Amino acid sequence: MPCETPVCPDGCEVALPDVEFDACNPDVHFGQVSDVFISNYGHPFTDVEDPAEWTSRLALSSSDPDRVIQLQGIGDKPVAEESILEISKGRKVSGPKNHTVNFRIDEVSDTNYEMMRKLECQKLVLAWYKTYEGKLYGGNNGVHKPGVLISFNHVIPESSSELETLQGTLTWRSTFHPCRTDYPLQGDITGES
Repeated sequence: MPCETPVCPDGCEVALPDVEFDACNPDVHFGQVSDVFISNYGHPFTDVEDPAEWTSRLALSSSDPDRVIQLQGIGDKPVAEESILEISKGRKVSGPKNHTVNFRIDEVSDTNYEMMRKLECQKLVLAWYKTYEGKLYGGNNGVHKPGVLISFNHVIPESSSELETLQGTLTWRSTFHPCRTDYPLQGDITGES
């Protein structure tokens, strides 16, 4: 199903959106962001739901700007921050929301440490994130067009029995939450977290 940005209607007489609830078989989803995928700005997917495109782009060499890299770890997406302003006659409006995905990588290899250092260039990237159970967020252009800011920091704990981590955030500003679909490689040994 193509991912389209909602069009906000004019006027007060527009029908409300459909909803779905099931008392016998509720459709619920569990948390934990398990993977973050990033690609260079200007290199969106042709079809984010195509497993062949995912397989191909994840396997590209490090010198190919069309490559997608997969970061594995543990993360969350808290409530987006929004500013609500009161305007004339007691009406309220809200502006675009500040969205954040917090992500922690617990494999601090030399390669991953260098990845963090290179991302400190404040590069704008295309990004997608996936939950452990397989929901993928972001359409062909990632979670936000034109892109997101990704930032990581290295953390060394005081205790010798705790792990070093790379702690990062993806941040973007948008009125709408990103599109959601099923990750097409979920369950595939090459794509599963």
